[in-house]
Amino acid sequence: MNRTTTEPQPVATAAAGPGDGELVHLDPDYGEPRELGYDATVPRGLVHRNAVSEVFATDSRQTAENTFEVAAQLPRGHVMLETPAYDLPLLLEACRQTGVLISHRHLDVPMDRAFIMRGMSLHVGDLDGLRQGPEPARAMVRTEADLYRNRAGRLRGYDFRGDVFINGAEVAKATGALIFVSRPAYQALRTKGRDALDWSAAAAPRPVPAPPAVVGRRDPRNVVITDPVQRGDHGWRATVVPDHGHPHLFDHPLDHLPGNLLIEAARQVAVAAAARSAGLDPATLVPVSVEASFSSFCENDLPSTVEADLAPFRSDERFGPVVGVDVRVNQQGTTNSTFRIEVAQWA
Repeated sequence: MNRTTTEPQPVATAAAGPGDGELVHLDPDYGEPRELGYDATVPRGLVHRNAVSEVFATDSRQTAENTFEVAAQLPRGHVMLETPAYDLPLLLEACRQTGVLISHRHLDVPMDRAFIMRGMSLHVGDLDGLRQGPEPARAMVRTEADLYRNRAGRLRGYDFRGDVFINGAEVAKATGALIFVSRPAYQALRTKGRDALDWSAAAAPRPVPAPPAVVGRRDPRNVVITDPVQRGDHGWRATVVPDHGHPHLFDHPLDHLPGNLLIEAARQVAVAAAARSAGLDPATLVPVSVEASFSSFCENDLPSTVEADLAPFRSDERFGPVVGVDVRVNQQGTTNSTFRIEVAQWA
């Protein structure tokens, strides 16, 4: 089981209406087609966000028994967006919101359930398609869900595969794995996990974040690790530096480090390690794929380290030289999550 959750927020029953989107889709009963709307976002509780400004999803449709399409508008002024191209955090967030939205709106998962993300992946196929245009991008995630139920027939979770489109062109493929648990079951799970940890050590001092340029960032608010240090020939190590006031990474209070923060920590150590190992400018390095697996919760109040091991550079016909980086997030000697990130150089 993965251990990064997404917390439900209060939600109104109203849903966004059809807008002036250009993509045509069928009703669940294969009735008259209609366009996905981009005029307004869905209620924030349906995607487990507290701030309306953090809601990307605008509409959704069920096109067959287990297939869905979700529309989203990608903002141009988001705190995590520092380049002229839409970056990993925004694409992953659009995919996360897709999974949560179809769960509540189309699969009748109750709002009081805790969502646990066991894993996610994103594989970019078209870097040029990620460039920002003169207007906010119209994204659409076309996804298929493999449902699994308990003996009573109740939905326990699902795996999904999705194709990500921006302004009508496919730019990436994504996967995810979600399970749903009741609030009492979630609390019991968290209590059992925390009881197994050593809380005798005094609170660790807050480490100093790396200079933004080292990890391919510009805004100091978005730096989530210390300056990586080399270990061995191909290994690098840093400490996670969470900012619990960050408007995106901590949109609402959580009792653990969220998955999007851990993915960003993995991305930053991968970029810094690749840059230093090959003498490259971190600002030119972009992740073209990430595969994330979460095995246990990463606690807010214990130190976390992130370790990266680089593979040799290889040639990719789409992106040129690409390096694979295996990353682990550890806490008290236990690996909580693992990542495989491929980084390419892109002007």
